[in-house]
Parts: sequence; C-alpha cells; structure tokens
Amino acid sequence: MKNLVIFGATGSIGKATIKYIKNQPHRFRIIGLTAKSKIEELQKLSETFKVPYIVVEREEDAKFLNSSLSYKAKVLWGDEGLKELASLDSVDTVVIGISGIKALIPTYYALKSGKRVAIANKECIISVGNLLKEVAQENKAELIPVDSEHSAFFQLLQKEKKTYVEKLILTASGGPFYKTPLKDFCKITPEKAISHPVWKMGKKISVDSATLMNKGFEVLEAMVLFDFPLDKIEVVIHPQGLVHGIVKLIDGCYLMHVSPADMKIAIAYALNYPERTEVPVENLDLTKAKLIFKKPSFKKFPCLKLAYEVGKLGGAYPLILEAADEVVVSAFLSYKISFDKIPYFLEKTLNEFKIPSINFKNIYEVLELHKRVCEFTENLIEGVNR
Repeated sequence: MKNLVIFGATGSIGKATIKYIKNQPHRFRIIGLTAKSKIEELQKLSETFKVPYIVVEREEDAKFLNSSLSYKAKVLWGDEGLKELASLDSVDTVVIGISGIKALIPTYYALKSGKRVAIANKECIISVGNLLKEVAQENKAELIPVDSEHSAFFQLLQKEKKTYVEKLILTASGGPFYKTPLKDFCKITPEKAISHPVWKMGKKISVDSATLMNKGFEVLEAMVLFDFPLDKIEVVIHPQGLVHGIVKLIDGCYLMHVSPADMKIAIAYALNYPERTEVPVENLDLTKAKLIFKKPSFKKFPCLKLAYEVGKLGGAYPLILEAADEVVVSAFLSYKISFDKIPYFLEKTLNEFKIPSINFKNIYEVLELHKRVCEFTENLIEGVNR
C-alpha cells in the first residue's frame, strides 16, 4: 500500500484523486491533505480519511481545525507546513493539485525527498522545469504529468524510441470562443469565459483555455518534460476533446491517445505507473465519435503566439509570461480589463523584463522574481485604469 499526500485536496484535481482512491482502498492510504481555502470542506475530507497531517495557508485556519477536528491530527500552516508535509519519510507519492507558483515549494521538497510526484501544476514546469528534473534525477525521484495532454504523451512515448518521433501534436478544444468573431472578443464576459465546452475546471485555467494561453503553456511544458525542440511541437484544434495527444513518427504513422474527458484516467496512471488499474469512467461510443482537427489562428489567439515566442527566447521569459498571466487573468475576472486586452498586458510585461538567461540558486529566487513580475503587472493595470 502506498502512502499518499494530496496538495490542493479541495480543487478539481484533488477531488478527482479522492474519487479514484475511494475505489482503491487496498492500494492507497492518504497521509496528508492541504487546502488554501474551503476549510470546512477540508475538515470533512480529513474526518473521512482520518489523515494524520493537514496543511492550510493561514494560522487562524490551523487554529480552527485544531479546535474542531474530532480526532487528533498534526495541523500545519504556511510555506513551512507545505515543506514539512512534502518531506515526510512515510510518504511515497504526492499529488500536486495546487494552482499557481506556490506549488513549487511542495514539488521541490517532495522530489528532493525522492518521492513520486504526480503533477498537475503548469506553473512549476514552465518556470523551472529543468531544475525540478535535475533534483528528481539526483534524488531518484519521479516527476509524472497528470495533465491529460502530457499524460497522453508520457504514455505514447513509452512505446517508441525518441529517435523515431518526428513531432508532438497537442490538441486543444478551442475553448468557448473558437467560433466567435474576433471583433466580438471585447464583449466577452468572465461568466462566458469560464464556461469550458469539455472540461470542468477552475476559473483561472478556464480563462486560459478560452485565450489558448493554456495550450501555449502546455507547449512550454512539453518542451521541458520530454526534451523536445519547440519547432517539433504543434497545436491543433480538436473540439470533440477525445484525442488528448498525437505522436507523429518518422515513417508517417500517427499514434493517438483517445479517452473520455475524465481526469481520473491520468491521475490513476500517474499513481500506478507502470501498472494500470480499472478506472470507473464513461465508455466511449466510437461509432458516434467525430475526429475533427483544425489549425489555430495566431491572429485570433495571440496568447498562443506569445508562448511560442517565449519558448524561443528561453531563460526566465516563460516564468515572466506565466506570472503576468496570473495577474492579467485575475484582473479580467475582477472586471478590471476586457478579454481582448489580456494579450496586450502580457506583452507589455514581457517587454519590461529583459532577462535572456538566469541561473536560479534556489526556489526562493524563483518565487522572488515571480513576485516582482506580478507586482509590475498589477501596477501596469492599475495605471491604465486610473
């Protein structure tokens, strides 16, 4: 039986992981859970599984849980709590379901402790993925992607030599505005932007999917995770959301990963690799399936173009783009800027920071630069709105 910690237990990845684990009580034991908010929901989950470790962001929430839990648990808080939980000797596997750069802390220390890290966080891989891979290699740890697209590549690439692979093809649903005329983008509201046609996700990632920024981030992730050059990674629009990744081989063959749009599949694979287990998901009726692929428009979705540009620049530019995107999307969701201005503010921030190469000594330097970029972008937006 594997001892498991779920970082971000009340988010979409955390919930999907728990839903899967409930059907696998003989395989996994939950040692720890974390949440930034939704403390009462976290308490219910903790009570259900009687987890010995809990981590929250704020001290007052830790005090609340200490006084409210019906059993005795070690309740930690803040960055030090994340670090301690990720480093526990008794833990085999961690699931990183936290969004944002804060996930870098548990990811780094879990890898440093030689654990398997099932990661659904883009920000860490985009910002310092190569550093994380080095830490994993040094400590005989494992970094396994949980995003459906990168899980698809991870699975497909197990079957073929890298020298036989000509191209990686990422599929994108196109989001809710694939057919919306560009001239109407200024009218798009946050409510419409978070209505993803295929996946049920958080607000931030739903907006990124609507701008195709999410797919741009996935291009940058694929570069790092699979050591593939940027010009060998392509994006196609696939509205049906059935094909999650395509590998083109040098002999003209295309290998496709097809599955229902259910995160439990990728989570189960990451937790059990190299084995597979039964996963309770809806069956696909292939007789009714349609496979349509189209080319995305950089003019309509400039965020995707920006991702390719920072991929070419390298250095700290992917981190800068990711940090700026956090602030810009938050501003859009708060009605401070319009949907069509998202790429404008991203480009403005990228033009401000000239960091062609950088060698981070530790993860706290990464977090410091991320904070600087966020502060600049926030001030930029506030200045425009004054």
